[in-house]
Amino acid sequence: RSDVDTIKVHPLFDRKNYSGKEIISAIRRIKPEITHVQHSFGILGADQRAINVLEAAKELGSKIVVTFHTVHSRETVDFKVQGYDIEEYNRIISSYADHIIVHTNSMKSVLVRQGVSRDKISVIRIGAFKFSKISKEEARRKLRIPHNEKILLVPGFIHRTKGTDIAIKVCKELTKYANNFKLIIAGWVHPKEFDNRNIEYAYKCLEIVNKYDLEDSVIFTRKNLSREELATYVSASDLILLLYTQINWSASGVLKLAIGAKKPFIVTRIPKFEEVSEEISDEITVLPSEVDRIAKIAYRLLYDEEFRGQIIKRIEAYARRVSWRNIASKHLKVYSRLIDIRPALYYIPSRQAATSVV
Repeated sequence: RSDVDTIKVHPLFDRKNYSGKEIISAIRRIKPEITHVQHSFGILGADQRAINVLEAAKELGSKIVVTFHTVHSRETVDFKVQGYDIEEYNRIISSYADHIIVHTNSMKSVLVRQGVSRDKISVIRIGAFKFSKISKEEARRKLRIPHNEKILLVPGFIHRTKGTDIAIKVCKELTKYANNFKLIIAGWVHPKEFDNRNIEYAYKCLEIVNKYDLEDSVIFTRKNLSREELATYVSASDLILLLYTQINWSASGVLKLAIGAKKPFIVTRIPKFEEVSEEISDEITVLPSEVDRIAKIAYRLLYDEEFRGQIIKRIEAYARRVSWRNIASKHLKVYSRLIDIRPALYYIPSRQAATSVV
Protein backbone atom coordinates (compact mmCIF):
# COMPACT_ATOMS: atom_id res chain seq x y z
CA ARG A 1 0.00 0.00 0.00
CA SER A 2 1.15 3.55 -0.66
CA ASP A 3 0.38 4.69 2.91
CA VAL A 4 2.83 2.31 4.59
CA ASP A 5 6.58 2.02 4.34
CA THR A 6 7.09 -1.53 5.55
CA ILE A 7 7.25 -4.84 3.78
CA LYS A 8 5.09 -7.68 5.03
CA VAL A 9 5.06 -11.24 3.79
CA HIS A 10 1.94 -13.39 4.15
CA PRO A 11 2.66 -17.08 3.38
CA LEU A 12 -0.68 -18.35 2.11
CA PHE A 13 -0.61 -21.65 0.27
CA ASP A 14 1.24 -24.72 -0.91
CA ARG A 15 1.59 -24.98 -4.68
CA LYS A 16 0.39 -28.60 -4.62
CA ASN A 17 -2.96 -28.02 -2.96
CA TYR A 18 -4.11 -24.41 -3.09
CA SER A 19 -7.71 -23.47 -3.88
CA GLY A 20 -7.30 -19.73 -4.40
CA LYS A 21 -9.51 -18.98 -1.40
CA GLU A 22 -6.45 -18.38 0.77
CA ILE A 23 -5.29 -15.60 -1.53
CA ILE A 24 -8.77 -14.11 -1.84
CA SER A 25 -9.14 -13.96 1.96
CA ALA A 26 -5.82 -12.14 2.25
CA ILE A 27 -6.75 -9.66 -0.49
CA ARG A 28 -10.05 -8.87 1.23
CA ARG A 29 -8.28 -8.41 4.56
CA ILE A 30 -5.44 -6.21 3.26
CA LYS A 31 -7.42 -4.28 0.62
CA PRO A 32 -4.40 -3.45 -1.58
CA GLU A 33 -4.41 -0.54 -4.00
CA ILE A 34 -2.44 -2.70 -6.43
CA THR A 35 -2.59 -6.47 -6.71
CA HIS A 36 0.41 -7.74 -8.66
CA VAL A 37 -0.02 -11.38 -9.68
CA GLN A 38 3.18 -13.20 -10.62
CA HIS A 39 1.54 -15.74 -12.89
CA SER A 40 3.33 -19.06 -13.24
CA PHE A 41 1.44 -22.05 -14.62
CA GLY A 42 3.56 -24.32 -12.44
CA ILE A 43 2.29 -22.58 -9.30
CA LEU A 44 -1.11 -21.02 -10.07
CA GLY A 45 -2.20 -23.60 -12.62
CA ALA A 46 -4.32 -23.02 -15.71
CA ASP A 47 -7.86 -23.17 -14.37
CA GLN A 48 -10.52 -21.14 -12.59
CA ARG A 49 -8.51 -20.53 -9.40
CA ALA A 50 -6.33 -17.68 -10.68
CA ILE A 51 -9.34 -16.15 -12.41
CA ASN A 52 -11.25 -16.18 -9.10
CA VAL A 53 -8.35 -14.36 -7.42
CA LEU A 54 -8.36 -11.67 -10.11
CA GLU A 55 -12.14 -11.30 -9.88
CA ALA A 56 -11.92 -10.78 -6.12
CA ALA A 57 -9.22 -8.13 -6.49
CA LYS A 58 -11.22 -6.36 -9.18
CA GLU A 59 -14.36 -6.34 -7.01
CA LEU A 60 -12.39 -4.50 -4.31
CA GLY A 61 -11.35 -1.83 -6.79
CA SER A 62 -7.72 -2.88 -6.70
CA LYS A 63 -5.62 -2.08 -9.75
CA ILE A 64 -4.27 -5.31 -11.20
CA VAL A 65 -0.85 -6.02 -12.67
CA VAL A 66 -0.15 -9.47 -14.08
CA THR A 67 3.34 -10.71 -14.89
CA PHE A 68 3.26 -13.67 -17.27
CA HIS A 69 6.34 -15.75 -16.50
CA THR A 70 5.41 -18.09 -19.34
CA VAL A 71 3.24 -17.60 -22.43
CA HIS A 72 1.84 -20.65 -24.19
CA SER A 73 0.11 -21.14 -27.51
CA ARG A 74 -1.96 -24.15 -28.53
CA GLU A 75 1.15 -25.70 -30.02
CA THR A 76 3.39 -25.36 -26.95
CA VAL A 77 1.11 -26.20 -24.03
CA ASP A 78 2.12 -29.52 -22.49
CA PHE A 79 -0.33 -29.71 -19.59
CA LYS A 80 -4.08 -29.88 -19.08
CA VAL A 81 -5.99 -26.60 -19.19
CA GLN A 82 -9.22 -27.22 -17.30
CA GLY A 83 -12.23 -25.87 -19.15
CA TYR A 84 -10.35 -23.49 -21.44
CA ASP A 85 -8.36 -23.27 -24.63
CA ILE A 86 -4.93 -21.99 -23.53
CA GLU A 87 -5.08 -18.91 -25.75
CA GLU A 88 -8.57 -18.10 -24.48
CA TYR A 89 -7.22 -18.51 -20.95
CA ASN A 90 -4.42 -16.02 -21.65
CA ARG A 91 -6.98 -13.52 -22.97
CA ILE A 92 -9.21 -13.94 -19.91
CA ILE A 93 -6.34 -13.43 -17.47
CA SER A 94 -5.23 -10.39 -19.50
CA SER A 95 -8.74 -8.92 -19.53
CA TYR A 96 -8.65 -8.50 -15.74
CA ALA A 97 -5.26 -6.80 -15.80
CA ASP A 98 -4.86 -3.04 -15.88
CA HIS A 99 -1.31 -3.69 -17.02
CA ILE A 100 0.69 -6.74 -18.09
CA ILE A 101 4.41 -7.37 -17.72
CA VAL A 102 6.37 -9.92 -19.74
CA HIS A 103 10.12 -10.54 -19.87
CA THR A 104 10.88 -10.80 -23.60
CA ASN A 105 9.75 -9.14 -26.82
CA SER A 106 8.52 -12.45 -28.24
CA MET A 107 6.27 -13.01 -25.21
CA LYS A 108 4.63 -9.66 -25.95
CA SER A 109 4.25 -10.50 -29.65
CA VAL A 110 2.53 -13.81 -28.89
CA LEU A 111 0.07 -12.21 -26.47
CA VAL A 112 -0.72 -9.46 -28.99
CA ARG A 113 -1.35 -12.09 -31.68
CA GLN A 114 -3.69 -13.85 -29.24
CA GLY A 115 -5.76 -10.69 -28.90
CA VAL A 116 -4.26 -8.78 -25.97
CA SER A 117 -3.88 -5.02 -26.43
CA ARG A 118 -0.30 -4.05 -27.23
CA ASP A 119 -0.67 -0.81 -25.25
CA LYS A 120 -1.23 -2.58 -21.93
CA ILE A 121 1.94 -4.75 -22.15
CA SER A 122 5.40 -3.74 -20.94
CA VAL A 123 8.57 -5.76 -21.51
CA ILE A 124 10.62 -5.73 -18.30
CA ARG A 125 13.52 -8.13 -18.02
CA ILE A 126 14.16 -10.34 -15.02
CA GLY A 127 16.79 -8.63 -12.91
CA ALA A 128 20.34 -9.93 -12.61
CA PHE A 129 20.88 -11.40 -9.18
CA LYS A 130 23.31 -9.51 -6.99
CA PHE A 131 25.98 -12.05 -6.26
CA SER A 132 27.94 -13.04 -3.19
CA LYS A 133 31.42 -11.60 -2.76
CA ILE A 134 33.03 -15.04 -2.47
CA SER A 135 35.93 -15.45 -4.89
CA LYS A 136 36.45 -18.40 -7.21
CA GLU A 137 39.44 -19.50 -5.15
CA GLU A 138 37.53 -19.34 -1.87
CA ALA A 139 34.52 -21.13 -3.39
CA ARG A 140 36.75 -23.92 -4.65
CA ARG A 141 38.41 -24.33 -1.27
CA LYS A 142 34.98 -24.57 0.32
CA LEU A 143 33.81 -27.19 -2.20
CA ARG A 144 37.18 -28.98 -2.31
CA ILE A 145 37.51 -28.46 -6.05
CA PRO A 146 41.07 -28.44 -7.46
CA HIS A 147 42.26 -25.00 -8.55
CA ASN A 148 43.89 -26.31 -11.73
CA GLU A 149 40.73 -27.81 -13.25
CA LYS A 150 38.23 -26.06 -15.49
CA ILE A 151 34.68 -26.35 -14.14
CA LEU A 152 31.58 -26.46 -16.34
CA LEU A 153 28.35 -26.05 -14.39
CA VAL A 154 24.70 -26.94 -14.94
CA PRO A 155 22.89 -25.17 -12.06
CA GLY A 156 19.37 -25.61 -10.72
CA PHE A 157 16.63 -28.21 -10.68
CA ILE A 158 16.90 -31.14 -13.07
CA HIS A 159 14.02 -31.17 -15.55
CA ARG A 160 13.53 -33.07 -18.78
CA THR A 161 13.53 -29.79 -20.76
CA LYS A 162 16.72 -28.36 -19.24
CA GLY A 163 19.24 -30.32 -21.27
CA THR A 164 21.28 -32.07 -18.58
CA ASP A 165 21.68 -35.02 -20.96
CA ILE A 166 22.99 -32.66 -23.66
CA ALA A 167 25.55 -31.22 -21.24
CA ILE A 168 26.82 -34.73 -20.49
CA LYS A 169 27.18 -35.46 -24.21
CA VAL A 170 29.04 -32.16 -24.64
CA CYS A 171 31.34 -33.27 -21.85
CA LYS A 172 32.07 -36.47 -23.76
CA GLU A 173 32.81 -34.47 -26.92
CA LEU A 174 35.01 -32.03 -25.01
CA THR A 175 37.32 -34.87 -23.97
CA LYS A 176 38.57 -34.79 -27.59
CA TYR A 177 40.08 -31.35 -26.94
CA ALA A 178 40.92 -31.29 -23.22
CA ASN A 179 41.02 -33.45 -20.13
CA ASN A 180 41.58 -31.08 -17.22
CA PHE A 181 37.92 -30.25 -16.64
CA LYS A 182 34.87 -31.45 -14.76
CA LEU A 183 31.15 -31.00 -15.34
CA ILE A 184 29.14 -30.42 -12.16
CA ILE A 185 25.36 -30.90 -12.14
CA ALA A 186 24.50 -28.67 -9.16
CA GLY A 187 20.98 -29.63 -8.17
CA TRP A 188 18.45 -32.41 -8.32
CA VAL A 189 14.75 -32.87 -9.10
CA HIS A 190 12.49 -30.28 -7.44
CA PRO A 191 11.50 -31.50 -3.94
CA LYS A 192 7.82 -30.99 -4.79
CA GLU A 193 8.09 -32.51 -8.26
CA PHE A 194 4.84 -34.21 -9.23
CA ASP A 195 5.81 -35.32 -12.75
CA ASN A 196 7.44 -38.75 -12.71
CA ARG A 197 8.93 -38.03 -16.14
CA ASN A 198 11.36 -35.59 -14.55
CA ILE A 199 12.38 -38.04 -11.85
CA GLU A 200 12.95 -40.72 -14.49
CA TYR A 201 14.92 -38.22 -16.58
CA ALA A 202 17.32 -37.50 -13.71
CA TYR A 203 18.17 -41.19 -13.39
CA LYS A 204 18.48 -41.48 -17.16
CA CYS A 205 21.18 -38.79 -17.00
CA LEU A 206 23.07 -40.86 -14.44
CA GLU A 207 22.90 -43.80 -16.84
CA ILE A 208 24.33 -41.68 -19.68
CA VAL A 209 27.34 -40.85 -17.50
CA ASN A 210 27.97 -44.57 -17.02
CA LYS A 211 27.39 -45.29 -20.71
CA TYR A 212 30.11 -42.83 -21.75
CA ASP A 213 32.50 -43.79 -18.91
CA LEU A 214 32.44 -40.25 -17.56
CA GLU A 215 32.28 -41.09 -13.86
CA ASP A 216 35.54 -39.20 -13.26
CA SER A 217 34.47 -36.16 -15.31
CA VAL A 218 30.82 -35.61 -14.31
CA ILE A 219 29.76 -34.89 -10.74
CA PHE A 220 26.13 -34.87 -9.56
CA THR A 221 25.40 -33.20 -6.22
CA ARG A 222 22.26 -35.39 -6.12
CA LYS A 223 20.62 -32.94 -3.75
CA ASN A 224 18.85 -29.61 -3.97
CA LEU A 225 20.96 -26.67 -2.93
CA SER A 226 20.23 -23.58 -0.88
CA ARG A 227 20.71 -20.24 -2.61
CA GLU A 228 24.00 -19.79 -0.76
CA GLU A 229 25.22 -23.25 -1.82
CA LEU A 230 24.23 -22.65 -5.43
CA ALA A 231 26.01 -19.29 -5.37
CA THR A 232 29.15 -21.04 -4.16
CA TYR A 233 29.05 -23.49 -7.07
CA VAL A 234 28.49 -20.66 -9.54
CA SER A 235 31.41 -18.71 -8.04
CA ALA A 236 33.63 -21.79 -8.39
CA SER A 237 32.75 -22.35 -12.05
CA ASP A 238 34.44 -21.27 -15.27
CA LEU A 239 31.53 -21.81 -17.67
CA ILE A 240 27.77 -22.30 -17.24
CA LEU A 241 25.74 -24.47 -19.62
CA LEU A 242 22.03 -23.69 -20.10
CA LEU A 243 21.09 -26.10 -22.88
CA TYR A 244 17.31 -26.03 -22.46
CA THR A 245 14.91 -27.45 -25.03
CA GLN A 246 11.70 -25.66 -23.96
CA ILE A 247 9.59 -24.36 -26.82
CA ASN A 248 7.29 -21.98 -24.95
CA TRP A 249 7.86 -18.26 -24.42
CA SER A 250 9.39 -17.41 -21.09
CA ALA A 251 12.57 -16.11 -19.46
CA SER A 252 15.20 -17.67 -17.24
CA GLY A 253 16.07 -16.84 -13.66
CA VAL A 254 19.08 -19.15 -13.84
CA LEU A 255 20.40 -17.12 -16.78
CA LYS A 256 20.24 -14.00 -14.60
CA LEU A 257 22.14 -15.92 -11.94
CA ALA A 258 24.96 -16.44 -14.45
CA ILE A 259 24.77 -12.83 -15.64
CA GLY A 260 24.81 -11.50 -12.08
CA ALA A 261 27.92 -13.59 -11.39
CA LYS A 262 29.59 -12.24 -14.57
CA LYS A 263 30.25 -15.81 -15.70
CA PRO A 264 30.44 -16.83 -19.38
CA PHE A 265 27.73 -19.20 -20.51
CA ILE A 266 26.34 -21.06 -23.50
CA VAL A 267 22.58 -21.09 -24.11
CA THR A 268 20.33 -22.76 -26.63
CA ARG A 269 18.65 -20.79 -29.40
CA ILE A 270 15.13 -20.84 -27.94
CA PRO A 271 12.68 -18.04 -27.00
CA LYS A 272 13.65 -18.26 -23.31
CA PHE A 273 17.16 -17.01 -24.10
CA GLU A 274 16.46 -14.55 -26.92
CA GLU A 275 17.89 -11.66 -24.91
CA VAL A 276 21.35 -13.26 -25.12
CA SER A 277 21.44 -12.76 -28.90
CA GLU A 278 19.81 -9.33 -28.60
CA GLU A 279 21.92 -7.95 -25.75
CA ILE A 280 25.17 -9.94 -25.40
CA SER A 281 26.35 -12.15 -28.27
CA ASP A 282 24.83 -14.48 -30.84
CA GLU A 283 28.06 -16.50 -30.83
CA ILE A 284 27.20 -18.19 -27.53
CA THR A 285 23.75 -19.37 -28.62
CA VAL A 286 23.46 -22.87 -30.11
CA LEU A 287 20.97 -25.45 -31.29
CA PRO A 288 20.45 -28.32 -28.80
CA SER A 289 21.48 -30.83 -31.47
CA GLU A 290 24.86 -29.16 -32.12
CA VAL A 291 26.85 -31.15 -29.56
CA ASP A 292 30.12 -30.85 -31.49
CA ARG A 293 29.73 -27.07 -31.94
CA ILE A 294 28.77 -26.60 -28.29
CA ALA A 295 31.94 -28.45 -27.25
CA LYS A 296 34.05 -26.23 -29.51
CA ILE A 297 32.51 -23.03 -28.12
CA ALA A 298 32.95 -24.38 -24.60
CA TYR A 299 36.62 -25.06 -25.30
CA ARG A 300 37.10 -21.52 -26.60
CA LEU A 301 35.34 -19.94 -23.62
CA LEU A 302 37.50 -22.02 -21.29
CA TYR A 303 40.91 -21.63 -22.95
CA ASP A 304 40.85 -18.63 -25.35
CA GLU A 305 41.42 -15.75 -22.91
CA GLU A 306 40.79 -12.99 -25.48
CA PHE A 307 37.45 -14.43 -26.61
CA ARG A 308 36.44 -15.22 -23.03
CA GLY A 309 37.33 -11.69 -21.94
CA GLN A 310 35.25 -10.09 -24.71
CA ILE A 311 32.19 -12.15 -23.79
CA ILE A 312 32.58 -11.41 -20.07
CA LYS A 313 32.86 -7.67 -20.82
CA ARG A 314 29.50 -7.77 -22.65
CA ILE A 315 27.92 -9.79 -19.84
CA GLU A 316 29.11 -7.24 -17.28
CA ALA A 317 27.62 -4.37 -19.29
CA TYR A 318 24.27 -6.14 -19.58
CA ALA A 319 24.30 -7.01 -15.86
CA ARG A 320 24.48 -3.30 -15.09
CA ARG A 321 21.53 -2.55 -17.37
CA VAL A 322 19.34 -5.22 -15.75
CA SER A 323 20.37 -4.67 -12.14
CA TRP A 324 17.50 -5.13 -9.70
CA ARG A 325 17.70 -1.41 -8.93
CA ASN A 326 16.87 -0.61 -12.56
CA ILE A 327 14.26 -3.37 -12.86
CA ALA A 328 12.54 -2.26 -9.64
CA SER A 329 12.44 1.30 -10.98
CA LYS A 330 10.63 0.11 -14.11
CA HIS A 331 8.04 -1.71 -12.00
CA LEU A 332 7.48 1.40 -9.91
CA LYS A 333 6.81 3.42 -13.04
CA VAL A 334 4.08 0.93 -13.97
CA TYR A 335 2.55 1.20 -10.48
CA SER A 336 2.72 5.00 -10.48
CA ARG A 337 0.81 5.16 -13.76
CA LEU A 338 -2.00 3.12 -12.21
CA ILE A 339 -2.42 5.01 -8.95
CA ASP A 340 -1.34 8.44 -7.76
CA ILE A 341 1.80 7.59 -5.82
CA ARG A 342 5.36 8.79 -5.66
CA PRO A 343 7.73 5.91 -6.45
CA ALA A 344 10.08 7.14 -3.72
CA LEU A 345 7.59 5.82 -1.16
CA TYR A 346 8.53 2.34 -2.24
CA TYR A 347 12.24 2.75 -2.81
CA ILE A 348 14.60 1.22 -0.25
CA PRO A 349 18.19 2.25 -1.11
CA SER A 350 19.87 0.02 1.48
CA ARG A 351 18.36 -3.08 -0.12
CA GLN A 352 18.65 -1.87 -3.71
CA ALA A 353 15.11 -3.05 -4.24
CA ALA A 354 11.55 -1.85 -4.32
CA THR A 355 8.29 -3.57 -3.72
CA SER A 356 4.58 -3.14 -3.34
CA VAL A 357 2.72 -4.82 -0.53
CA VAL A 358 -0.32 -6.82 -1.63
